[in-house]
Amino acid sequence: MKDRAALLHFGERLQARVAALVGRPLFWGAFFGVVTVVLMGRTMMRDIPAPPQLDLPLPAFQLVDETGAPFGSADLRGKVWVASFVFTSCPSVCPKLAERMAELQQRGRNLGEAFHLVTITVDPDNDTPEKMAAFGRPYHPNPRRWKFLTGPLGDVEKAVVDGFKITMEKEEVEHGLFSIVHGEHFVVVDRHGHIRGYYEANDEGLDKLMRDVGILVNLP
Repeated sequence: MKDRAALLHFGERLQARVAALVGRPLFWGAFFGVVTVVLMGRTMMRDIPAPPQLDLPLPAFQLVDETGAPFGSADLRGKVWVASFVFTSCPSVCPKLAERMAELQQRGRNLGEAFHLVTITVDPDNDTPEKMAAFGRPYHPNPRRWKFLTGPLGDVEKAVVDGFKITMEKEEVEHGLFSIVHGEHFVVVDRHGHIRGYYEANDEGLDKLMRDVGILVNLP
């Protein structure tokens, strides 16, 4: 009986202490603080997306930009960048690709120097630096963040076909008339020079691209 009475007395004292503690504002502040931290931690763990699974080293390349200056993969080290492939005499697809690249330039403006764009010709025999500059001018490229590249045919083929794994073919459709077939995907390259994804140039593709760029920019 004594043990039972002592136990009941202990329980009453504990209940009184808890009641007194709960009645203090400091208790509720600490309680809600802990709950908030736990919920935020769970949300952050749940919402952090995984980086792109593709991780393909891009061989080094060097071409020339729209000013005629040498420019290549070494100039892009430490930056996350997007490559596109066009030719200046293309009447339909290439201007649309350039419009989409201009959209990426706008959407990635808050990333500053960490994010770059590169447009490479697939018709280097005709696309001089001057033509590449003229092609890009209507899209208002920031010259510090968007380059238009050309160069000797062999160097371009090595970069585009061997490096980026992008189709680049010149087909004769009539006597003396040629059509150029090339890949229309955008390619994302990380700060270490590795290809991390191929993206279609549509709304869904651009949304996915920018999501992955945001992840890659924040990776070491």
